[in-house]
Amino acid sequence: MLSRSTLALLQQAGESLFSAQQAMAQEVQIGSQSVVNAVANAPFSADADRAYAQLRTVARLSHELQAMEEQLRTAYQTASSMAQRDVQVLQALPLTRPATKAPRPHASQAEDALVKAPTKKRGAARTAATKAAARSGSGSSPAQQPPRLSTNDEKVLAYLESVLSRQSWTQITQAAVAQGAGIPNGSIAVALKRLQQMGLVAEGERGHYQLG
Repeated sequence: MLSRSTLALLQQAGESLFSAQQAMAQEVQIGSQSVVNAVANAPFSADADRAYAQLRTVARLSHELQAMEEQLRTAYQTASSMAQRDVQVLQALPLTRPATKAPRPHASQAEDALVKAPTKKRGAARTAATKAAARSGSGSSPAQQPPRLSTNDEKVLAYLESVLSRQSWTQITQAAVAQGAGIPNGSIAVALKRLQQMGLVAEGERGHYQLG
């Protein structure tokens, strides 16, 4: 991790190198004009050759400074990605105070609770026994009312009294009974069951009936 001060030094070095490269490029332009003038005045003189050689050296230095400036720019970009970030420091939160524990009951209070608890249970049991005795002594429940015959039941009973007897079993289907009584087929099973419950009709083997 790089500090911000190191990153600032790299930035300053890049700015200085850029300024030096710009100054060197300007020197190349000035030297080029001098070489042109020297060659124009004395193309084969030693001064013209010396000026040309110096111009080549200055141009090479300018090119090297430009390459160094590009390398330093790349180095600065890499260093920027490694620079330390500002860390926000959060203020420590106060610790939550523990919940206050409920005070323990005193020894005498605990003893009172142990003594009083059975008393409540005995009182509840006595109350339940009293209620049960009251219910048992209130008298027997009223007798259930016998079921009443519906219109379909009366039609079925009237038809069966005309075809059945009390001495023998008669085989007959429910569909035949429904047709003879003139009621829907879906109501015959309920009517026969009610007549059997009332003891008016008895069923032996499947499909065999007689009067009760």
